[in-house]
Amino acid sequence: MRRFTAAVAIVLLSLTACDSHTTQQVLPSPAPTGNLCERLAPHLPGRWTAAAAGPRVSAPLADSCSLVDATQAIHQVRVSLAAITVTDAQFAASRKTDAAWVSGMGYAAKVVDGGIGPGSWAVNPAAAAPWLVFRAGNRPIELRVLNDGSGTLDELRSIAQTILTLPGGLPTAPAVIAQPACARGTAAAEKLLGEKAVLRRDTVADGYLSCQWGSATGSVAVRSGGQGSDPSLDFGYMKDSPYAHPVSVGAEGWQQTGGQLVFRTAKNAYVELLATPDSILRPAGIVTLARAIAPAYG
Repeated sequence: MRRFTAAVAIVLLSLTACDSHTTQQVLPSPAPTGNLCERLAPHLPGRWTAAAAGPRVSAPLADSCSLVDATQAIHQVRVSLAAITVTDAQFAASRKTDAAWVSGMGYAAKVVDGGIGPGSWAVNPAAAAPWLVFRAGNRPIELRVLNDGSGTLDELRSIAQTILTLPGGLPTAPAVIAQPACARGTAAAEKLLGEKAVLRRDTVADGYLSCQWGSATGSVAVRSGGQGSDPSLDFGYMKDSPYAHPVSVGAEGWQQTGGQLVFRTAKNAYVELLATPDSILRPAGIVTLARAIAPAYG
């Protein structure tokens, strides 16, 4: 069975929402204070520039940017900085989530000590790009090579060491960046989390809406897009999968056995719901969230 969800150390998302014909009204998203990549690039060897990066599903929720090698554009590193601090136990729980995901994906690699402070870990799979997770000021940071073969784990460790000694320290970020349209899903998302959402990362990019709710150890996300977007591709995969079944959401909805759900709107936008860790990805709760949030997508 193809797994479409990315875990804490996983991919993320170019999160989007309803198409240009919708009448949805949204407010501009405030940007997080500062940009770690902009601060970091001048202190790294070689020529690096900072670029925007879409939000990613992580626990806790994080603000992301990309480092791009000015001499080779394919050479990129995503830098994701958690919006809050975590305890040792919470950080260890994130490592277990990564280890479970790596095992489930069948990578020819294991989660190993990251070598960047207590509790850090790294994965250097033979069939995918490496990543490294560590803490600075007790805020988790993930460094991930974005393109297979374009970077190394040693490079990530070097970048991590630079972050730990960065003049001015880490940028601050608000706990909540909220869009009014996402409020429809808050109660259902908090039920999945099993607690109040202390973090929000709702964004509008290119006219498309994303909604994310999180705690220190879990997060729930809604993303969407038009034809050709990741949600539309996942809709096709799921519709054809023997491990998915139809659900009554939107114009047409499909849900994977594990809980992940994608539905199509009447205007052919595609909306996808997922969560991390898998323990909060409960099928019935995801359906409730989908039905609650669907009106925000036209």
